[in-house]
Amino acid sequence: MQKLNPGIEYRSNEYYEQLYGRDAVITRLGKITIVHLDRPGQTEIQRRSKEVMREDISGEVLDDDCPLCRELRDQPCDVVYFG
Repeated sequence: MQKLNPGIEYRSNEYYEQLYGRDAVITRLGKITIVHLDRPGQTEIQRRSKEVMREDISGEVLDDDCPLCRELRDQPCDVVYFG
């Protein structure tokens, strides 16, 4: 694993290639990695990136009243689109 942000471990491109295959398209957004298995175009990648960042910033996905959710919010995570 490589470190891009102090204190947070990030998975390597090789990790994603082994897990999802060479055709997977990877988009890194800070602690969030988007894995596109359906080979979308650039417009769709941008749309998905905005969608994921909006949910991360607004907290719509993870509940503030949930201790586990608060802990997970601080960890790197993968969002996988498979078509």
